[in-house]
Amino acid sequence: MEEARKMLTIYRALDNDNRLKILYTILDEPDIAFNDIAKKTEIDKPALAYHLGVLKNVGLVEMEYQKRSKKLTKYRVTEQGKEILKKLKLVEKPVEVS
Repeated sequence: MEEARKMLTIYRALDNDNRLKILYTILDEPDIAFNDIAKKTEIDKPALAYHLGVLKNVGLVEMEYQKRSKKLTKYRVTEQGKEILKKLKLVEKPVEVS
């Protein structure tokens, strides 16, 4: 029952055009920065932060802080995210799963 609930939560997270657009953008460019996601998806930053939080909370996206001259947050699709996208056939090209 717990596994079914987890999967339903993930499916609900994927049932949103903005989140799918974000996920595909990150999948195409692993380790993409927040501002670059905003530019490519044309989603305003507060909404983008919300949607990335949803994707992160269900385990589809992970982030990493890198400090250089400024703080930089980079995002990538998790291995679980790649497996789910592959299973649901939400990607046209093969997704590398380690």
